Amino acid sequence: MASNQNQSQQFKITEAVISADRLLEQDFDVRTSIVELNIFESLDKPYLTGQLIILDDNALLDVINFNGTERFKVTIASVTNDLQPVFERSFIMTGIERSVKSEQGKASILNITLMDEHAFLARSKRISKSFSGNIDDIIVKLIGSEMKKNIDTSYLGESKPIQTSMKGIIPNLNPIDAALWLTKRASTITGSPFFIYGSMHDDNIRFGNLDTMLSQDAFNAKLPYIYNPANVALAEQGGEDKKSFIVSGMKTTKMSNTLKIIEQGLVGSQYSNTNLNTGQIFSQHHTIRKTLEGLQTSNVIGKNQNVFDDEFRIGEQPIDDYNSMNFHTITSRGTYERHKSYHDEHDEVRFKKKIETNAIKAHLYKNLFNVVVPGVGLIVSKAGVGDIIKLNVINDDTNVNKKSTSDTMLDKGKSGDFLVYETRHIFSDTTHNVSMNICKLERQA
Repeated sequence: MASNQNQSQQFKITEAVISADRLLEQDFDVRTSIVELNIFESLDKPYLTGQLIILDDNALLDVINFNGTERFKVTIASVTNDLQPVFERSFIMTGIERSVKSEQGKASILNITLMDEHAFLARSKRISKSFSGNIDDIIVKLIGSEMKKNIDTSYLGESKPIQTSMKGIIPNLNPIDAALWLTKRASTITGSPFFIYGSMHDDNIRFGNLDTMLSQDAFNAKLPYIYNPANVALAEQGGEDKKSFIVSGMKTTKMSNTLKIIEQGLVGSQYSNTNLNTGQIFSQHHTIRKTLEGLQTSNVIGKNQNVFDDEFRIGEQPIDDYNSMNFHTITSRGTYERHKSYHDEHDEVRFKKKIETNAIKAHLYKNLFNVVVPGVGLIVSKAGVGDIIKLNVINDDTNVNKKSTSDTMLDKGKSGDFLVYETRHIFSDTTHNVSMNICKLERQA
């Protein structure tokens, strides 16, 4: 997990080599041709993707005869620490997203997409095999056997999946889709979802759950990222550590759309299951109110949840009392004797966890913020997706007076501890910025 360290560092690309198996170990150094390199992390993907923007003025890709199976090996090192590598990776160059000729026609700007090699391999084959055991063990074995990757379980904490003693067959999926299919079924006792994802800080696939992630301390708790456009120039005059935690940009889009979540049945809905073996029908009402209360009781979030208005009534009853969707599944208990099938549950109350998991994720997405920060803090502290960052944002109140304090001037909705959901690391020369999508389930007290 992330750790806090001194931030006064810069980074540069020290190795950038294109190669291909058919070229008999002939490598092409493109360091001087790189305009920009983007590395993407996401909690929804067990691999990294990238975007390489290069200036081709030597007909390089024509010489290579580019066809989307070339390799790109990159090393990024610390300028201020004897060029010690902080990131090394080999990607498959999967395609040219765009090519733009210069006005003179003697050069082109190429936008090339990148993908982790293990993801390329996994996307290239299909599996149809049986599985048996606890769902977390099944996922770990699948990743190890089919993707040939180690898995980091440090983000599981004590919140293990409640889906145990399962048995079934992976229905002709590629290994990545199979792992995501199994992960989608996993949940904690609170209904929180699990994630498998990649990190630029190591070569493992990480396996974690939302309960553990939200229970972490922010890696920068003592030195929050600050967004105050009026004082950016003043902050730039501070020390290197403070400069590294200045937010240079912030935006939000499509926030607080509760109606969309209601229509999806993730605020209030009815779940039922028919057991073909016994003929019994189990039915239960889902309400996000109870789900959030469970997260609060388990100390995953505080009392100030900020994603559901529990006082809102329409038509003389709370909005979560309505069944905006009816979900129905059919299972057959006993198909695998003492084992459960993919959809089955021995404890019928746990059927509803399928909805709770999706509901928590949807409410997490509800208030998604994008912030742009210097990348040094994340690199040195080895923080990224799945970690918590602390952010202080000045509110939009122009009535600042002598009685105003640093606390009253904060935007409580946009400040506090956030989960890093996605990152885009942007490298250009020795400049490294990170565009992050961050989210949270509670309002700062």
